[in-house]
Formats: sequence, C-alpha cells, structure tokens
Amino acid sequence: MKRLAVLSTWIVLACGNSDGDANDSAADGDGSSSGGAGDAVDERVEVPTDGPGVLNFGGAEFVVQPGEDKMVCISVDYEGDDIAYKNAISLQGKGGHHVILLGAKKPQPAGTIEDCSDGADMSKYDLLMIPQELPDGYGTKLPAGRHMVIQSHYVNTTDKPILVRDFVQLETLAPADVKTWAAPIATNTIDLMVPAGKTAEAEFDCELTEDVELLMVGGHMHEWGTTFEIEMGPSVDALESLYLVDPWHADFRDVPPVTLFLENPKPLPKGTIIRTRCTWQNTEAEDLTFPHEMCSTFGILAGIQNPIECRIGE
Repeated sequence: MKRLAVLSTWIVLACGNSDGDANDSAADGDGSSSGGAGDAVDERVEVPTDGPGVLNFGGAEFVVQPGEDKMVCISVDYEGDDIAYKNAISLQGKGGHHVILLGAKKPQPAGTIEDCSDGADMSKYDLLMIPQELPDGYGTKLPAGRHMVIQSHYVNTTDKPILVRDFVQLETLAPADVKTWAAPIATNTIDLMVPAGKTAEAEFDCELTEDVELLMVGGHMHEWGTTFEIEMGPSVDALESLYLVDPWHADFRDVPPVTLFLENPKPLPKGTIIRTRCTWQNTEAEDLTFPHEMCSTFGILAGIQNPIECRIGE
C-alpha cells in the first residue's frame, strides 16, 4: 500500500490572487477562534506561486487556540471557465488534520466562515475532490461558476495558540485534453459512538448505481482506530477484501495507506456493494463521536464526471 499525504487547512477567500500580507489580522466570526495572533506560534503556509496550469484557493489567516478541535468551512467561488484538474494538493501547517474542497448546496457569499464541526453540517455540502495525482489523460472536472467551501480541520494539541494560513492547489488541464474523466467517491457514517474505555465496531454498506473503474481506495479513522477494512463485490455474499489495515496506527489519521489501481483500473459494475468496517479502542474518559472519531472510505473512480457520496446517519 502507498501512503497518501492528506494535508489540511483552514482556508479562506479567493482564487489565485492572495497577496499573502503577513499583517492581515486573524479572522473573527462564527468559524474562527477568539484571541489575537500576537502570541501565536506562526504555522502559516507560504503563499504558493500562480502560473500556467496552476489554480490556487486560499490565503486567509486564523488563530487556533490550545486544545481546540474544530472544523471550519469557508465559502469560495470559482469564476473561470470549465476546467479539468489532474492533481489536488493540500498545503497546511502544523496541527492540520484535513482539508476537503466541497460543493455548496446553498451558496454563501465568498469569504463566509462557518463552524461545521457538527456532523449534521455535512448535509450542506457535496464532495468535490480527493488529493491524488491522476495518470496522464485522466482529469476531474471543475465547472464554471462552481460555488464551494473549503472544509478545514485543525487539532491544536500544544499549549500555545497557532496562527495558520493554508492553500489548496489544483494542477489543471484543458477539458479537451481529458481522455477519461474521473471523480471522487466517499462513504462515511456520522452515526458512531465509542464508549469511554471500551472497544466498538461500525460496519455499513453502499451500492454503486453505475458502471465505473476503481483507480484508488483508502480509509480514514483517527488515533483510536485499531482495524480498517474495505470489501467490494456484486452482492453481500460475494465480497472481496480490497483494503485491510490491521493494526491501524495513530499517524495514519493524517497519512493513511491507500491501494492504487492506476496501472490496472478495477472494473466495478452497477450494483457493486462497498462495505466499510472500522474498529476502535477508546482510551479516553469520555465517549467518542463524530468528528472526533471517523469511519470513512475514500477513493477515485474512472468513467464518471460527478462525485459519488454515501452518508450514513443523516
């Protein structure tokens, strides 16, 4: 299995035109943390360079207080023409957990910052990207006028506030140069609970509604995970294990192993069952629920332009 670096962010405002001014103040509002940046440890990502074939989203600054575990969603708009991208790169400082570019079902003005830590907030958004470079000739579509949010998750385990500034970078190509379209898939459950000091298991199925080919698959849990398995097959009685991580290690939270089928894409016909199974050992004194623990399969499918998402527990 390959290790996939899922770098993360609290990203804000604008496409490719951030000036990176270090004097910008830390953001306030529903999604931001209180407190100034004066005593914060500087974990800001350098402003990436724009150029041909590169599209950058991001640029604002946030202060994350000691002990905070929070997801923030920031509204951004893509105002260019239809375009394709072959790679999505997440750029994030220390303390970052993940960053995901999501579609907005009910768009807010660009720059709007919302706390989206509650699992129920996920129903507001559509899946758009997974960080993985595609083979030559493959591309993922970013349509003109797409309203989006960048969902960023930080866990500050230090005793000092941290100042962050992050970016998502897309490596682009013209739609006419795409021979095979690809799009992400994610299955997840927000209906999970691991009792304090106990073990627990979650298992759920999702079904494909069209013929596709699998390019990549991986799993996502946090540091209390012990085993992660993904099975696929034509029925619940004919499942094949395609991904097994046993034991799961804490550092896989940010850099999970993935199984790649880039050289030989695996056909998945309509009706294929995708089963996700997670186990945990809660060593804490409190129960664990989403988003402090997670159970999610992610991957990339060829032969489709629109992302596929299966959510359990909404």
